Amino acid sequence: MNFIKYFIFEIHLRFRNPSQLFFSFAFPIFLMFAFASSFGKTIPHYIENNIANIMMYSVLSASLTSLSVQISEYQSGKIYSLFSQRGIRRSVYITAQILSFMCIIFISTLSIMLIAHFAYSYTIPSVQKLLIFYGKLYLYSIPFYFLAFIIGITSKNTTTASAVAMPVMFVSFFFSGMMIPLSQLTGGIQNIAHHFFLTSLISDLTHTLTSHYTVIPNWFIVQISILSLIIAAAIVSYRNK
Repeated sequence: MNFIKYFIFEIHLRFRNPSQLFFSFAFPIFLMFAFASSFGKTIPHYIENNIANIMMYSVLSASLTSLSVQISEYQSGKIYSLFSQRGIRRSVYITAQILSFMCIIFISTLSIMLIAHFAYSYTIPSVQKLLIFYGKLYLYSIPFYFLAFIIGITSKNTTTASAVAMPVMFVSFFFSGMMIPLSQLTGGIQNIAHHFFLTSLISDLTHTLTSHYTVIPNWFIVQISILSLIIAAAIVSYRNK
């Protein structure tokens, strides 16, 4: 019962915060319209081939620029310590935070698909394909939860967390082909992008919806990158215990 109470509290908290609503809903939808207007005229079937990228906008903006700031607010405001003093298990509350984060991602990405359907005549995939896609999307969002946790815990306040999270998000957009299509990147930047773990994750998500890869996923780099984030999160958690 406590877990359900914490989960409902987190959902209410997010929907009452204009900044979190903006980054979880308005910002990804704005990016979809902006990039579709920029590249949709020259790249055929831009929305169909990049819908996985577009939905990943929601994951990164909801985690890096929203969740990290929330964690920083709880950490700097001693809210986590207050939970412990009141006998509330921190792990239970953090699990409720993660679940509310997953719920927000689902609503946000579903909104993106529906808007793409009505604005760009995007054909929504079958339920079976969507179930596979969302299973992978939640799995692939785990590294960004760890990254949000690291940013939130190590930042002295919410302003610092936001100042760190925003550049990280936009760099991720750039190197993964979410901001500029991979085909238009050249030289060393293209080489970095092809070896960036997020590029592989998005490529696999794209394959799930369209049956083709943007790049061949390098699962070794993905595993090393995620393992590094887990180790970093564990170190940060231990030092701030």
